[in-house]
Amino acid sequence: MDEIRVLHVDDEPDFADLTAAFLERIDDRFTVETVASVAAGLDALDEGPTVDCVVSDYDMPERSGIEFLRAVREDRPHLPFVLFTGKGSETVASEALRAGATDYLQKESGTEQYELLANRVTNAVSQFRGRRAEQRLVEVADNTDQLIFVFDADWGELLFVSAAYEDLWERPIAELKRDSTAFLDGVHPDDRGRVRDAMDRLTAGESVELTFRVTASEDTLRWVEVRGEPIRDETGSVVRVAGFGVDVTDAKRRRQRQRRQRETLLRLATDDAVADGSFETAIRTITEATARVLDVDRVNVWLADPEPAIEEGETSERVLHCVGDYDRQAGEHGAGARLRIDEHPTYLEALETNRAVAVDDAESDPRTAELADYLADQDVGALLDGTLRSGGDVIGMVCHEHVGGRREWTDDEVEFASDVAEIVHRAVRNRERAARERDLERYETIVQSLADAVYTLDDEGRIDFVNDAYAEMKGASREELTGRPIRELVGDEVIAQTTAMYESLAQRDQDVARIEYDFRTIDGETIPAELRFTSLPGSEDGAARVGVIRDISDRKERERELERQNERLDAFASLVSHDLRSPLRVAAGNLDLARESCEDPRLDDAANALDRMEVLIDDLLAVAREGKPVEDREEIRLEAVAEAAWRTVETGDATLAVEADARVNADESRLRQLFENLFRNAVEHGRAERAETDGSSLSITVGPLADRTGFFIEDDGVGIRADERDRVFEGGYSTDPDGTGFGLTIVREVAEAHGWSIDAVAGESGGARFEVSGATVVGSE
Repeated sequence: MDEIRVLHVDDEPDFADLTAAFLERIDDRFTVETVASVAAGLDALDEGPTVDCVVSDYDMPERSGIEFLRAVREDRPHLPFVLFTGKGSETVASEALRAGATDYLQKESGTEQYELLANRVTNAVSQFRGRRAEQRLVEVADNTDQLIFVFDADWGELLFVSAAYEDLWERPIAELKRDSTAFLDGVHPDDRGRVRDAMDRLTAGESVELTFRVTASEDTLRWVEVRGEPIRDETGSVVRVAGFGVDVTDAKRRRQRQRRQRETLLRLATDDAVADGSFETAIRTITEATARVLDVDRVNVWLADPEPAIEEGETSERVLHCVGDYDRQAGEHGAGARLRIDEHPTYLEALETNRAVAVDDAESDPRTAELADYLADQDVGALLDGTLRSGGDVIGMVCHEHVGGRREWTDDEVEFASDVAEIVHRAVRNRERAARERDLERYETIVQSLADAVYTLDDEGRIDFVNDAYAEMKGASREELTGRPIRELVGDEVIAQTTAMYESLAQRDQDVARIEYDFRTIDGETIPAELRFTSLPGSEDGAARVGVIRDISDRKERERELERQNERLDAFASLVSHDLRSPLRVAAGNLDLARESCEDPRLDDAANALDRMEVLIDDLLAVAREGKPVEDREEIRLEAVAEAAWRTVETGDATLAVEADARVNADESRLRQLFENLFRNAVEHGRAERAETDGSSLSITVGPLADRTGFFIEDDGVGIRADERDRVFEGGYSTDPDGTGFGLTIVREVAEAHGWSIDAVAGESGGARFEVSGATVVGSE
């Protein structure tokens, strides 16, 4: 027998506690609650745990034990009630029994009375439970189609069985009447031993509860849960066994289904392909597993394109792409189908508002009306789609397609579909993470392969990465350098210089700063270096940055050598100029004297030759000097320098137009030389030929290139032939027999000295156009 809960009501607390102690010691099934009044007893029955038996004193203040009994019987006509009183008389006993007391016992001295009370309570509860079980069976038999049975104590005779037996066992009740244990033949062979054991325990007086399988036929297997109770007579002997049973096949299958779902989710969540970002393998594993668990014919995974940037006036045509399509019947995987989002608003709205969309009848459900053609072609009768989300936005779905007729999806299947969608989303995230890691590994490999030194700083100005080249250049290991503040490795003047460069970057609308400085090794040696650095994304005030350092020792040596060569060239040019001009002046003077005494036209030719030699000397000096690198620059307005150059060139009726707000960093004197030579070239070569054709004047335009990476000088003359555009910058090349051929050479030298390049191209109107690139052009604020 199970636990016996006893409520003991007695106005003497000490006696009540003593009685409780003895009862609980005599039989450990007893749990005794004591109260001191009838009112407290009624409250305990109404509000406390279920009570199996009430033990009450008779003579109590306010209300007697008989009054208490009558109050109990109003709501609990069958609850065992033992009157345990110190006032003994036949009158009291008779009154108690008439009021419905189960038993009457007078208090005595000694401990035997407690053993007698325990026995009376045990018998009363046993009989009550037997009657309650029997009554329950009768009530159930009248109101349900569950299995109900009553046998005699040794299972030799069937006393009653409900009609549900024939539904569960698919055997006639008449068979049981002939052989009361014939039901065992329908029990699964592996469960018969447990059923026989339960029968023996019932016969022995023990309540039983067990679940077993019934094999009604070769194709039918049911799970039955049975609860059995022994029924006792007045002496406590088991005279019958009774019970009821229910078909728990659906519940059992649901539990088995849920167990498979849990095991599958655990396996997928820990799958190597899902975890390491092997997306294609992960999708294959997921779709195959979910197809088996949900017993569907097809599973496919769809992902949306990232949200595109839409320009004004454009329309978005976002598309869902099928990244995995598993056909369970064919055992094949595919991908590549497309689904336009704007053509399926109702279906997409359903995904937006649910973790999973369960469609039992795809043909009639309004949510899938937009998919009617596809569903009909594929014979899809029901859909179960888990919604893929990222940051609250729908990014796709996992579709489970049931082929054939309709299908009712269970709650656990809907929950499983939403959990599968979460695992797919995890696979998507891990794919992106793996791609980032591969990119990082690739970038690190590239960075490590660079000959230049590379470092990064965190937001606190500490080194969090250096490549091998940096460590080698610094003379320390990467481990020694990582985590150290950059201020420990460079001087204060370098910190001040880089800080100043950052402050000027915003003003110049630039991202990358460049300085030259002396790189200091751990041992205190210095190396001439060039540093290019920029802020890392998300850093505040440029604290987190990346820098690239290049050893420019060789370049500095070349610059010093070039400077020495330029100095020698300048001295040589000056010497040549002096040595050539002196005899030229002597020749010119003698030629003037000769003209006074002779009018030979050949003297004019000689004079022209001397003038040409003078011009050649000037151009040669310009070529030598203009090729020097530009060291001092300032921001110059193109309009100002172009107009200044225009005023020093014989331009005749030619006109000049310059974009007013264009500015460039350059050496003003040398930039002016560039404009002068280009203007002179345009006037001398473009206007003459133009005038011969239509007599109109020449127009010259100066302005920035479209991408503002340089500027142009363009005329509307006859232009330069395509086969001559590369040769015009060669020294000595000219289409004019009287030209020196050094004018455009000087232009090229000036451009290259600034670090720019210049090209001759066709102008928009067919004239000559010279484009100088590499010179960033900015406009007025």
